[in-house]
Amino acid sequence: MSLNGYITGYANVRKQKAAALLPPSCALIEQGQPDFQFPTGDGPAVIAQHSEGQLSYQGRRQTAPFKATFLTFDFVPATATMVLEQTGPLTIDSLGHMDMTTFYTTMDTYIRVPLVLKVTSLTVNGTPLDVGSSCRTSAPLSSPDPEAASHPGDHLVLRGRGEYAAGEPATGYILLSGGPLTGEATIPAFTGCTSGGENLDRLLTASVSGPGNYIKQIQGQTCGVANPVEGQCTEDLQPAQIPVPER
Repeated sequence: MSLNGYITGYANVRKQKAAALLPPSCALIEQGQPDFQFPTGDGPAVIAQHSEGQLSYQGRRQTAPFKATFLTFDFVPATATMVLEQTGPLTIDSLGHMDMTTFYTTMDTYIRVPLVLKVTSLTVNGTPLDVGSSCRTSAPLSSPDPEAASHPGDHLVLRGRGEYAAGEPATGYILLSGGPLTGEATIPAFTGCTSGGENLDRLLTASVSGPGNYIKQIQGQTCGVANPVEGQCTEDLQPAQIPVPER
């Protein structure tokens, strides 16, 4: 089933003791068929689902542009405009357990996507600097992955956990209804950042790059394109709900 939804939230920059706000960005999702395994003995039923998707901004696989201001070397103010570019598949893997007596279900979802951080403009101490068209991290952001052997390569991992019972609204994160997704990322060193022959790679790397950058994103209610539901989709089949970022 084809879905679309918005996602927004904060991404910490640990070195700066600050966070960047990522504005609402659209994700296009192809929801896979759930695999339901009946329980053996007294155990729960198991529900597994694999879906795929991509970011979409003006026809490109990236987030909407966002700005962040930080202090380089603790005293020089710098403001950067950036985007996160998707460089490989975005996968969504959900694994749920259902009590067949009460139908109470827990669902853990892992979203994996390789994202390169690209700087499109930079102002240092009030002076605009032309960083060119190739200023970006040397590799995608990377996260600890609980199934690293099955998912090689550098990629961001966001996790959401949801719970629901029969007849009750879901709490936490569920792919269809959205919710909070959290993770932690290492920002690689920068490359290709030059201005007037001056190499700015070390400046950005020293200011931003490193491990331990906490991320919290909020996904909104999705819109099912083939079977739109009133209140979930606009007339032109866009998501009706724009999520609000949370700290």
